[in-house]
Amino acid sequence: MPKGSNTSLFISSTCYDLAQIRTDLRDFALSIGFEPILSDFDSFPVNPSQNTLENCLEAVRNNADIFLLIVGGRYGSITETGKSITNLEFSEANAKGIPKYVFVKDDILSLLPVWKDNPDVNFESVVDTPKLLEFILTLRDSGEIWVYPFSNAQDIVRTLRKQLSYLFAESLDLRKTFYGSNENISNLESKALRLVIENPRGWECLLFAQVLKDQIKKYSSKRLDAELGISFGEPITLDEATDAISWVSSRLNWIANTIDQLSKALNNGFIKAVGEPGEPGDIQRIVHLATRVGDGYGQLLDWRIQFERVSVDDEFERLIYLVSNFSTNATSEIEEFTLNLYNEIEGHIVNMDTYDDTVVTITLTLTAPDTDELNNEIARLCHIYE
Repeated sequence: MPKGSNTSLFISSTCYDLAQIRTDLRDFALSIGFEPILSDFDSFPVNPSQNTLENCLEAVRNNADIFLLIVGGRYGSITETGKSITNLEFSEANAKGIPKYVFVKDDILSLLPVWKDNPDVNFESVVDTPKLLEFILTLRDSGEIWVYPFSNAQDIVRTLRKQLSYLFAESLDLRKTFYGSNENISNLESKALRLVIENPRGWECLLFAQVLKDQIKKYSSKRLDAELGISFGEPITLDEATDAISWVSSRLNWIANTIDQLSKALNNGFIKAVGEPGEPGDIQRIVHLATRVGDGYGQLLDWRIQFERVSVDDEFERLIYLVSNFSTNATSEIEEFTLNLYNEIEGHIVNMDTYDDTVVTITLTLTAPDTDELNNEIARLCHIYE
C-alpha cells in the first residue's frame, strides 16, 4: 500500500444473494476511511483484456490490504479449476499473506455437523451445491483462519470493528518494533518477519534458517545461469601459458578465500547472533549473518560462471574445465543444508524437552571435488612447459 493511500478492504462473496449485505459493508468501510473493493461496483479496477476471474484475482493480488470473505447459501460460478471465484479469491489472499476475516451464515454453520454425518442427503433448500459445505468445512477445520457466524450485516460490522481495532493495535506494536530499524530487518520476507514479531521458542535459530533460505532463493536465476553455462560480460582471453596458469592460480586462491570467509562467518558469528543458551538473540546480527552466508553462496556461483567467458588454447581447456567445477560441491552442499535446516531446527525444538543433552550441533561441511585429475593435469602441463 503506497504511503498516503487509504487501506483497502476487498469484499468477496457471491453478489446477488448477498447484495444488501455487500452494500452495507461498503458503507461501513467508507465510514471508517477504508477503500472498499467490490466487483459489483463501478469503482472495481477492470483490465479489459482479462476475463472476470483474472480481473478478480488481480484485484486481490495488487489492490487488497485486508480480505473479507462472506459466505451465504450460494457457492457461485464454478471455474474450470473446479472451484468458485470466491474460493480462488480466498486462495489468492492467503498466498499474499494479508489479514483475512471469514464470515459464514449461521444457519449454514449449524448445518455442517448434519451434512458430515449424512453427506448424501440433499440440502438444496439451504445451499446450491455440496461444494459450498466442503469449502466451509475446509476453512473451519484448517485451523489457520477463524470463522465467524453471522445472520445480518450488523453482526459482521460489530465483529469487524473489534477485530480491526486489534489489528490496528498490533500494527502499532509492529511499527514500534521496526521504526528506525536496520534496513535489512525492514526488508525481511513475511515468514521471517513473523518469527521476529511472534518470538516462538527457538525463534533465533529459526530466523537464521529462514533468512538464509530466503537469501539463497534470491540467487535462483544466477544458479540457473551456472547450470546452463551462461555468462554475459567481457571475454577473458588467456593466450599465453603463463597467463593461463597465473589466472587459474588466482581463481583457486579466490575460492579458497571465499570458503574460508564462510567458515569464519559461521564459526565466529553464529553464537553471537543467536545468543548463548538462555540468552536472547540479536536480530540484526542474525539477519546480517544469514545475509552474508547467502552472499558467499552468490560469490561461489559468480566464481563458477566466470569460467564460461574464458578463452584459452586447446592445450589448457582441460585445466579450465577441471578448475571450473571446484565450487560445485560447495554450492550443492549449501543448497542442501539450507533446504533442510528450518525443518531440522523445528524438529529439535519440538523434541527439546525430551533430550538429556540440550546442546544440538548442526554442521555445514563444504568439500572440494576429487583433485586427482586436476593434479595430473597440472603435472602434465608443467612437464610440457617446464
